[in-house]
Amino acid sequence: MTIYINGRFLTQPMTGVERYAYNICKAMARLHQSFTIICPKAPIHQDYDVSDLNIVHYGIGNSHFWEQCVLPFFFIGKKGYRIVSFTGLGSILIRHKVMTVHDLSFLKNPSWYSKAYYWYYRFMTPLAVKTSQHILTVSEFSKSEILRFYPFLKPERISVVYNAIDNQLFRHLPDCPPAEEPFVLCVSSIDPRKNFARLIEACQGLTNAKLYIVGKYNRVFSQNTELDTTSEHICFLGRVSDEELVRLYNQASCFVFPSLYEGFGLPPLEAMACGCPVLVSDIPVEREVCGEAAQYFDPIKTDEILRTITQYITDADVIKEKMRQKGFENITRFSWEKSAKVLVKKLEELNCE
Repeated sequence: MTIYINGRFLTQPMTGVERYAYNICKAMARLHQSFTIICPKAPIHQDYDVSDLNIVHYGIGNSHFWEQCVLPFFFIGKKGYRIVSFTGLGSILIRHKVMTVHDLSFLKNPSWYSKAYYWYYRFMTPLAVKTSQHILTVSEFSKSEILRFYPFLKPERISVVYNAIDNQLFRHLPDCPPAEEPFVLCVSSIDPRKNFARLIEACQGLTNAKLYIVGKYNRVFSQNTELDTTSEHICFLGRVSDEELVRLYNQASCFVFPSLYEGFGLPPLEAMACGCPVLVSDIPVEREVCGEAAQYFDPIKTDEILRTITQYITDADVIKEKMRQKGFENITRFSWEKSAKVLVKKLEELNCE
């Protein structure tokens, strides 16, 4: 069996799902698993080092049209292959495919997304799911959501291949200089399900620290929510480099993640790897991912968000150190190599069916 990877993600900036796709590919390469990435002829984005990856450029364009209508022509006459899409639907015209569903937040709350995005994925996702030989997802919670929204699927057609972090990049820096002033860090795309409005409202009550928000708006999300950014305690940093992000994780008094819905939620693990105490929403997927290594709060109650943050700014160092150690232990549960091995094993099983 020849393994192909849908490489459209390589033409896009590296955000959450692109990072997942890229790191799974790099881990497969380290495991000496043979595969070929089929990529549009558009330039590879500068975020990616593809020097050790086998890439074939094919077709015209690099949009959904390339994925749905151009890519299938590559496989005309080919046998004994399987193509994996890590970042989205993959072509509904290709039968020998494995697709990844990271989450179904657009079905959970359509108002979080632009109308174009919502209707495209509402129509295309069930078609892609039905025409796929197997489905990958990133958590047991997301698997349960897929089965809830698409009850025609059988559980055995879905495999959980966890997210992970780059341990060479996200790490504790003992010599990192302290911050000039205490700050709470939040890292996320700026969209309604991330619950920024309540976080900002809660942090208006901060008196001895600032809130730093790393992230930017994405056009696929609804922008109906106006965020109050007038407070001197709130600092929007936009998108920062990976190196700058690691420094912020290391310097922050704590990391807060108030999301209302996630398929996985990678930033809490990045923060843990850097030795930053983690505070997260009490939602099922964060219990699955963070375990006992995080402090949980009700994301709907702004007073509880503020109280939890204030506690970790004022707590004694011994409590913070306890949370750091739990974080270091928790991140060992996840690695790209473990996830790549799960994927490769599943592809081998599919080949034997």
